[in-house]
Amino acid sequence: MTTPLPRQRRTLGRSGLEVSPIGLGCSGFWGHRRFPEADAARVVAHALERGVNLLDTGHNYSAFNAEPRLGRILKPLLPRFPRDSLVISSKGGTLTGQAGISGAEQRDFSPAAITASCEASLRNLGLDYLDVYQLHGIGGPEITDELLHALQQLRQRGLVRSIGINTHSASTLDWMLAHPLAFDVVLLDYNALQQDRAAPISALHAAGIGVLAGTVLAQGHLLPARPRLPRLADAWYLARAWLKPSSRRLMRSASAMRAAIAGITSQHPAQSAFAYVLQHPGVAAGILGTTRVDRLEQVLQTVPERLDTADRERLVSAFGDGSGSPSH
Repeated sequence: MTTPLPRQRRTLGRSGLEVSPIGLGCSGFWGHRRFPEADAARVVAHALERGVNLLDTGHNYSAFNAEPRLGRILKPLLPRFPRDSLVISSKGGTLTGQAGISGAEQRDFSPAAITASCEASLRNLGLDYLDVYQLHGIGGPEITDELLHALQQLRQRGLVRSIGINTHSASTLDWMLAHPLAFDVVLLDYNALQQDRAAPISALHAAGIGVLAGTVLAQGHLLPARPRLPRLADAWYLARAWLKPSSRRLMRSASAMRAAIAGITSQHPAQSAFAYVLQHPGVAAGILGTTRVDRLEQVLQTVPERLDTADRERLVSAFGDGSGSPSH
């Protein structure tokens, strides 16, 4: 009998961490103070109960509310889901609390700031260590020997198990490939609208760098509109789609791909979108951010093998020459 997808495990590069192919993103409206914490807790509990072991957050997410919220939610769950069975990732460096909605982020990657941010993340989460600690949006020129030394000191103190970068920048990926031993993990944007990411992902994987894929659903732009009564979360995500530069780029290029995914009948569009990403042998996990248990459950039922060659060709054709990809 095939192991259900959320209970499967993939190795995250040289870190050696074993992660579920679906990770839960603890950010966005999930962490918003206007989204009830009891509902946020139900999402996390359902993910863990179904076998998900990867939780990804960031110190600045949801106006700095996501990390402490996740810490409060985890506290009563840890007796049921031992800490050493989980892979918890957070990020530091970004000083603004809306994760780039305005497009103008302020960052501080000085060794002192990154060290203090990591220590604060652990206090927020109520944990002794992070499995993955990522620099949020750093560029190659900002990576100094002093910063790398500070990260290694965090590792030597037992505060982090592996270090990584969260980036949407092709130039930062190039830097990582030119310095393949500097970091263990990368979280990048990869989806059917960014098929040009496939080659660098293969190269990163070959270099031993564990790859986590974010924006798998292209911030919702790959999904058909659902007729329903509007919710506060819908308004928040719609505002982000118009205000965040990367969201606008995805929105502009999504129409043909959304239709192509909708034409795949082997599973739901969200499942087809995740199947496309998870079929890449270099991807350890795709991250899903959601406020809905039913959406989470639908994605957890993804069967990557159902996306056959003809389905993939449909997506490749919709991608065309790649000129609309926001990866550039």
